Amino acid sequence: MKTFTQNWMSHLNGSKKLSELTIPGTHDSGAYNTGLAAAKCQTMSFTEQLNAGIRFLDVRLKRGYDADKDHVLWVYHGIVDMDISFNGSVLGFCRQFLSENSSETIIMSVKNESSPKGDSDKDKFYNDFMIAISQFPELFYTENRIPTLDEVRGKIVLVRRFGLGTKPSIGLDLYDNWPEDSCGYFQNYRITYYVQDVYYSWSKGTDKANKFNEYVKNGLIAASGGDPQTLFFNFTSATGITGGVLPFSSTPQDLAEVVNPLFFQYLKNHSKGRYGIIPMDFPNNYPDNSQLIQSIISCNELNVVTAV
Repeated sequence: MKTFTQNWMSHLNGSKKLSELTIPGTHDSGAYNTGLAAAKCQTMSFTEQLNAGIRFLDVRLKRGYDADKDHVLWVYHGIVDMDISFNGSVLGFCRQFLSENSSETIIMSVKNESSPKGDSDKDKFYNDFMIAISQFPELFYTENRIPTLDEVRGKIVLVRRFGLGTKPSIGLDLYDNWPEDSCGYFQNYRITYYVQDVYYSWSKGTDKANKFNEYVKNGLIAASGGDPQTLFFNFTSATGITGGVLPFSSTPQDLAEVVNPLFFQYLKNHSKGRYGIIPMDFPNNYPDNSQLIQSIISCNELNVVTAV
């Protein structure tokens, strides 16, 4: 029997655009397969995240050493290799989940973690990515248009955070004008976005609550009263006070222990509504038992029939 969190989107009005929904996500979704505290952002695997109700995945990739021959992309967090292939593992997990839960959609941000500058390297990554998704025909929604939920049930919606080089545009463009370690509105291809991703400069002191009080909360307020055509991304994740310089450094887990409970309490004290896409670190651990994920899901207008 399916759990509610596996098919919670089946209870949503499919005519709503993704920009009108409140969607739980994970930041650096593949950063669970490491023992390095500075790089670890999750404890759940991709499949466990999806089963827990996560519908936004933040996937950071690099070309493998043999990419010129095999075109395989690998999950990284910065310089740390998670030893998870995109081509076989990540896409296989997602396809399996969607085949079993066809009412759901996965919004997938794909970032080139190598941050190449030249067109040649950008083209190589683009080509590798296209080869990877070509193995899964009809799985990806790659238009540069915010779809309704019904249009993308059973599909992965591509959010592009990698450069095009000389290649044609693909997916929703969050690469151009992304506010690095900052927040704000911007437009790409006539679509308006709001991104809050203040991950280093969120505090000049030692109060980890500043990440929520100064940035996450403002993003929630902006989304709840904002234009329903604007796509909001509000990252609760952060690390390294004062840029991670010792002795005032913090791991992603240190921040999640403080920020996630504050976010959970905020949702308990405020009305349900549209809060956008919320990528998080350790959302199942703080608070325990994935309470935060379930609270985010409950912000939507859900048509749930209970047994009598």
